[in-house]
Amino acid sequence: MTIAELKIEIIQKIIQTNDMELLLDIKNKLMNPSNDFELNEPQTIYEKTPKKFVLNDWQKERIKKAQKQIENGEFVTEEEAEIELQKWFEEEEKLYGQ
Repeated sequence: MTIAELKIEIIQKIIQTNDMELLLDIKNKLMNPSNDFELNEPQTIYEKTPKKFVLNDWQKERIKKAQKQIENGEFVTEEEAEIELQKWFEEEEKLYGQ
C-alpha cells in the first residue's frame, strides 16, 4: 500500500464515522502534533483535471443540423416557447380537468 492509498483509506473512514470523540481526537493530533507524532510530509495538492467530451458522429450531425436551423430562422424564442407551453397546459387542463 502506498502513502497515497493509505491517505485515501483513512479519509474514507473519517467521512464514514459519526464518532465525535474520534474526530476531535484526530483533529487534535493533526493540529497539535506532539513529539511522537510529527507531520513532516510535503504538502500534496490535488487538482481536478477538466473533462473532455468526445462527441460521436450522430451528435456532431445533430449539432450541424441545429446550427443550420438557427441560420435559417427555424427556431422559437424562449418567450414563444413559454406561450406555447402555457396554451398546451390550458388545453390539458380543459381535457383532464386538473
